[in-house]
Amino acid sequence: MEFTYAEILDILSLKHGIKQDKKVAFRGRLQHFQRLGFPAGANTGKGKGATYSWRELFLIGLALECLEIGSTPDRSVNEIVKFEEVFLAAVASVATGSAEEDGNDFKCFLIVELSNLMSLKEEENWSQIVKLLSHQEMMEILSTEGVDAHRSPYALIDLRQFLAALLDGVFQGLDGSQKQIVNDLKNWAAVQTP
Repeated sequence: MEFTYAEILDILSLKHGIKQDKKVAFRGRLQHFQRLGFPAGANTGKGKGATYSWRELFLIGLALECLEIGSTPDRSVNEIVKFEEVFLAAVASVATGSAEEDGNDFKCFLIVELSNLMSLKEEENWSQIVKLLSHQEMMEILSTEGVDAHRSPYALIDLRQFLAALLDGVFQGLDGSQKQIVNDLKNWAAVQTP
């Protein structure tokens, strides 16, 4: 399935509940990502319209999630690029339903550290900033004993809810049967998962 820029704008506007009179400002956020060359391969230059796939929809969707929780566009893009394959594989696993087969060991929670001082610190490993967690690992962090691995403020993104909200935006924003859209998503996901 391919999406036009206008369809991506509509889908993401629906997902985030953007008011009609604020769509121009929202489009500016997406254009900022384009100026950063994000997502790679989707920017075609002047005069030629870009086409987007599920990959680009999910990457831009995640970048917007990062903006929602307080990250800057530059930092969001820099971090997403570092773990793009892992993120897309996790979303694909959710889409194919293999998450349910794996039970509590399936990594469907994305933890994002929100420290604005992060850029001043030595970055030894990107996983200190962004990491996928299983349900069990998330419960260990949230337990009364706690896990001290994440010292900065952080946010959790449930990839199941993320996928469901984007898919709902696709259903509302595009013509076509929901069954056909879901089948196309599952075909994309099947190629992503090993």
